[in-house]
Amino acid sequence: MSLFSTYWQLCTSAPSPSSLSVESATSTITKNSPSSFATTTTTTTTASSSSSSSSSSSTFAAVAASAVSTTVLLKLRRLLRALLWVAFCLFSWQVLTGCASDDLPAAEVRVSDPVSFRVEGISGELRTNVEAHLNSLAVISKKRVMFFVREITESSTQALRAYGYYHPKIDVQLPDKDNERDRTVVVKVNAGKPLFIRNYTLQILGEGSEYKVFDDALKQSPLGAYTILNHGLYEDLKQKIHEQALSLGFFDGKFISSRILVYQDQNMADIELIYDSGPRYRFGQFLMDDDTKKLIIPSKNLQKFKQGDYFSTQVVNAYVQALNQTGYYNAVDVRPAVDQRKDQEVPLEVHLERRPNNNVRLGVGYTTDEGPRFLVEWNKPLLNDRGDSFTSMATITPITQDAQAVYKIPLKDPNLDYLTLNAMQNHVDLNDTESVLSQIGVHYIANETGSWRRDYSIMAEYEDYNQASETGYASNLLPGLRLTRRESSGGFDPARGYSLMLEALGTSKLWGDNTFVQVRALYRGIISITENSRFLFRLEQGANFGPDAEGVPPSHRFFAGGDNSIRGFGYRDKAPAQADGSGLKGGRYLTTGTAEVQFPIGIANSRLAVFLDGGMATDDYQDDILWGPGIGYRFISPYGIVRVDIAAGLEPGQDNNYQLHFAFGPEF
Repeated sequence: MSLFSTYWQLCTSAPSPSSLSVESATSTITKNSPSSFATTTTTTTTASSSSSSSSSSSTFAAVAASAVSTTVLLKLRRLLRALLWVAFCLFSWQVLTGCASDDLPAAEVRVSDPVSFRVEGISGELRTNVEAHLNSLAVISKKRVMFFVREITESSTQALRAYGYYHPKIDVQLPDKDNERDRTVVVKVNAGKPLFIRNYTLQILGEGSEYKVFDDALKQSPLGAYTILNHGLYEDLKQKIHEQALSLGFFDGKFISSRILVYQDQNMADIELIYDSGPRYRFGQFLMDDDTKKLIIPSKNLQKFKQGDYFSTQVVNAYVQALNQTGYYNAVDVRPAVDQRKDQEVPLEVHLERRPNNNVRLGVGYTTDEGPRFLVEWNKPLLNDRGDSFTSMATITPITQDAQAVYKIPLKDPNLDYLTLNAMQNHVDLNDTESVLSQIGVHYIANETGSWRRDYSIMAEYEDYNQASETGYASNLLPGLRLTRRESSGGFDPARGYSLMLEALGTSKLWGDNTFVQVRALYRGIISITENSRFLFRLEQGANFGPDAEGVPPSHRFFAGGDNSIRGFGYRDKAPAQADGSGLKGGRYLTTGTAEVQFPIGIANSRLAVFLDGGMATDDYQDDILWGPGIGYRFISPYGIVRVDIAAGLEPGQDNNYQLHFAFGPEF
């Protein structure tokens, strides 16, 4: 500022070069005009004329000297003014461009000495919010940070007000100028006393006043009388009310009053929210293009609502989920055409995109039970307007080769009620078992949402086998029933949930080679001890009953050991032996269980597991229990859980066996 003031004073006090020159010349001519002086002296004597001539010469010399000095002074002044002007322009350019560069976004400016911020005096959400506000400022260089003290203070104040602190005291301490390495701006904050909510009013007008969901939104909000004012929670509550209104079809809803009255001197605030829901809309007609009208025919039974029913986002979402579940469509888009609503009805815009007629899927995997796995699947998702589909699949591992085909025929519901025609051939070469099993049959699936999934079946099978020294074949017709139920908090890594499977099947020599009934049960459960820890338990039970209970084909006998049985032992490696000692025979009963605890280890998406497996495959439960204690590592990836376990196989009278187990997939 001093440089600019000096420049301004010089410009205003010194006359301009042109006026100074004209004024000096005029004054000189008037006071010392040679022609006037000569005219006057011509009337005098010659001597006088000579003397006057001498005097005139002296006067001209003085005038010339004065003019020269005046000219030099003028040039010096002009030079000084020019230099001052250049200096002022350079200084102004440096300040303006320097400040402007600090205002550029961080991605567009490179500052050699950027400052950082350290917030002191507060903690938790307050500190986090202040830091977020400060870090959102443009990059500030150390040499110019003094120009931004006010901006830093205001930004911190706004961050504190969001949490109800309207009277903070903020002290901004700049970095040490003499320490080049010090680039930290310390922001010391005394948050002061917060504002408390005194009166809290929420009123719903219109038809929405009859719906409890708005009261639930109010009850679920942390805001309330005598709680600290929080602008973020206030905005969240407004958003929640509006979203609830839209989800129920109150498309004309709006706040006619939403305000916070702050009384800073009293440290109090009043909240007033008045929402006019307007009328509730009902479902209108479907709006579809010609392709969608044709594609939706196989899924017509999935629509559980009709025109005239009250609109509900929950109903629409369930409809979209059901359409996706059919496997018919690549894309499903269902949304209310709010801009076309009239007469308290809102149309639904529906757009479907068909999946390709032929879909081929290739897969590669690995487990310690079966080794590397290769999968080829061919799928035709939509064969006709009824919604029939066809799937064939081949799986190859070192110990099993499996091929199967399934033709699906929807009945009432393509997801919950359908028939399947199945054909399968499976070859197994594992331990002492070599078997070729061929099956053909029919399944009827009745899957009630939220209840048991029922699978009624009747299968004709033929098995040719060698079980150690035992050789044979069997043809049987097996009716069966499988019940399954699953509940989960969702995802590959649920925090809680369970799955339960119950199965019974049997055959008789009246229509086959064997008479027996087999029952199986499998239960898996997960509970969370803390947010990032898990407790898992599993119980499996199987049994064969009937005259041929111990002589059933190997595919219906029980073996223990493996990733999903008793870890520490090989896959299907434990069972009763043949009477001649030639190898495994397989058991009549199976009982196994697992208890596992998983807890975090400080690495992202990772947990350590400690587990104990136990059980047996037996004919009479006279055998010793097999134990499999161990530890493992769990990595929770976006595609499933990677499980690596090391277990010790403990069997009385035998050396301890250590086994590495690797698996990938969901918990259940």
